[in-house]
Amino acid sequence: MAEKLNHVIELLKEDYPFFNHLQVTSFKRSNHTKIRDNVLYFDTIPHALVYLIHYHVGTEITLDPHFNTIGTMIDLSRNAVFTTGYMKRVIQRQAMMGINKIMLYTEDVYEVKDEPYFGYMRGRYSKEEIQEIVAYGEMFEVEIIPCIQTLGHFGQLLRWSEYQDIKDQQTVIMPNTEESLSFIERLIRSLREMYKTNKIHIGMDEAFGFGLGRYLKQHGYRDPFELYMEHLVKVNEICLKYGFTDVMMWSDMFFRIQNKDDYYYNPHFEVTDEMKQLIPQNVSLVYWDYYNHNGELVDQMIQKHFEFTPNVIMASGTWIWTKLNYDKKKTDSTALVHIESCRRQGLRDLYFTQWNDDGAPCNYETSFLGVFEMVSAALANGQFNPKVFSLIMKEDYEYYLKYSKINESPAYPVLLLWDDPLNGIYFNNESIQNPNIFEETIDFLSLYKQELLELDSTFERDHTLALVDVLLSKTVVRKALVTNYKQSSLLPIIPVIEEAIQHVEVLLDSYREMWLSRYKAFGLDVMQSRLVTLQYRFKETMRRIKDFEEGRLTQIDELEEKPGAYQQLRQAHNLIAYSSIHVLGY
Repeated sequence: MAEKLNHVIELLKEDYPFFNHLQVTSFKRSNHTKIRDNVLYFDTIPHALVYLIHYHVGTEITLDPHFNTIGTMIDLSRNAVFTTGYMKRVIQRQAMMGINKIMLYTEDVYEVKDEPYFGYMRGRYSKEEIQEIVAYGEMFEVEIIPCIQTLGHFGQLLRWSEYQDIKDQQTVIMPNTEESLSFIERLIRSLREMYKTNKIHIGMDEAFGFGLGRYLKQHGYRDPFELYMEHLVKVNEICLKYGFTDVMMWSDMFFRIQNKDDYYYNPHFEVTDEMKQLIPQNVSLVYWDYYNHNGELVDQMIQKHFEFTPNVIMASGTWIWTKLNYDKKKTDSTALVHIESCRRQGLRDLYFTQWNDDGAPCNYETSFLGVFEMVSAALANGQFNPKVFSLIMKEDYEYYLKYSKINESPAYPVLLLWDDPLNGIYFNNESIQNPNIFEETIDFLSLYKQELLELDSTFERDHTLALVDVLLSKTVVRKALVTNYKQSSLLPIIPVIEEAIQHVEVLLDSYREMWLSRYKAFGLDVMQSRLVTLQYRFKETMRRIKDFEEGRLTQIDELEEKPGAYQQLRQAHNLIAYSSIHVLGY
C-alpha cells in the first residue's frame, strides 16, 4: 500500500530532511521499482527507500530481482544487547540500504515465562520489547525473525544448576530427551507470543560432543546422525505446533558428522537417500561461510547442500567479530565471492551475519559500511552511490573507509589490545613469524593516527583514535621490554607506560559512552574488567622494572620465557591476556 510508504517517509523526514525535497508526486505498488513521470513504482519499502535516496542524489539504479531475501543476522548474545531504541535505528538504516529481513540471534536473551535464570543478568528482552521491535520492522517491511539455539551454544545458560537435568556437555543440552524437548517447547511458545513471522531459525550448529556426555551415561551410545536427526524432527514438530512453518537451521553438523576430521568445508562425501528423507520438507539448511574466498569450493558446498534438500539459504558475513572496527578487506574477499556463487547456483536467499564473538569489542556503527556495500553488490551489481551512504549515516563514506583501515595493522588489533604487556603471548608468537612486527606496527599505527587526526571529530573517529593510542603505546612498550631487557636500562620506558595507562583510561570512557548509548548495561562489565586489568598490568610492569633496575629482582621471569615454533592462536581474550586459564576439572 502506497499509504504505508507515505507514513514511513513522514517518519524519516525529521531525521532526514532531504525527504522533503523528493521530486516524486505519488507512489504505486508494482512488481518493479522505478520512477516514471514523477511517480515511484515500488515492490517493497526497502527497495523504495534505497531507490528514492539514489534518485535524490542524481543516480538512477536498476535493482536486480535475483535475491528474494537480502538480510542481516545480528548477534545479541555476546554481551551487547541493543536497546530497543538503538535496534530501531539499526532497522531504519538497514531498510534504507535495502535490507528486507533481520534475524535476531538470541541464545538466552529473551523472556521465557517461569524461567528466571534464562537470560539472567544478560540483558534479555522482555516480551513487550521484542513486540516493539517486530512492530517497528513491520512499518519498514523488514521481517524480524527469531534466531535461537535448540541444542548447542547454551554455555551461558548451563552454568546455572537450574538446568543440570538437561545438560549433556558444557555448552550442549541433552538431545531428544523428554526434559530437553519440554524446555525447547517453553522457548518456542514464548517466541510465538513475541514474533509475527512464520519463520524461525533453530540453530543446532557446533553442537560438539552431543550425545557423548551425560546423555551417554544415562541413555547409552547412539549413532550421532540418527540422534541428531531425531532431535531435529522433534524440534521441528514443536515449531509447527506453534505456527513456525518455515524452519531454518545451520548446516555444519550435517557435514561434521560425516567427515572424520570434524571439518565443515569438505563436500566430498555421499549424501544417501536415507539422509535426504530424514530432513523435514519445511526445513531449510543455512550454509554459513565467512571464510572461503575460493568460488569453486563455495559452488561445491552449495551443490552439496542441494543434494540434501532444495531448501538452501546462504549466510555470509560482514566482518565485525574479533575486530575493533568493521573489516572491509576481509568482507570483500569472502562475501563478494559468496554473492556471485549464489547467483551461479540459483540460490535466492542471502543473509549477512554480524557476529560479536568474545565480548562484542567492535564498534557496531562501522558495520553499516559492510551492509551498504554488500547490499549494493547483491541488489544493484555494485552500483550504489557512496553519497547515499553518507546521507544515511550523516557522516562521510570516506571516513568509514578510514575506520576500517585499522584492520590493516601488521599486528592483529584485537589480539594486540588484549596482549598482556609483561607476558606478551601474542607478540612473542608473532615475532617468530615476523621479526619486524614491532617496527612495522609502530610505523603503521603512527601514520594511521595522523590520518585519523585529519578527519573531523566524531564519536567513531575519536573512539578509533582511543584504540590506536592504546595499541601504539602497547607496541612501543613491548618492543622496549624485549629489546632492552638485560641490554640497557628499562627505566626510560616508564613515562611511555604511564602514558599508556592514561590512554586506557580514555578508551574505558569511550567504551562506556558507546555501550550505554546503544546497548543494555549488561556486558559493559566484561569490557571494563578487561581494560582495567590491562591498566593494572601496566602498573605491575612499572613496579617490576623498578625492582629489577634497583636490584631487588635478579630477573623478570616473564621476559626470560622463550617461545618455540609459531602457533595458530585462537582469537579469544582469555587465551591471550592470561598466562594461565581456568579449565573446568583442573
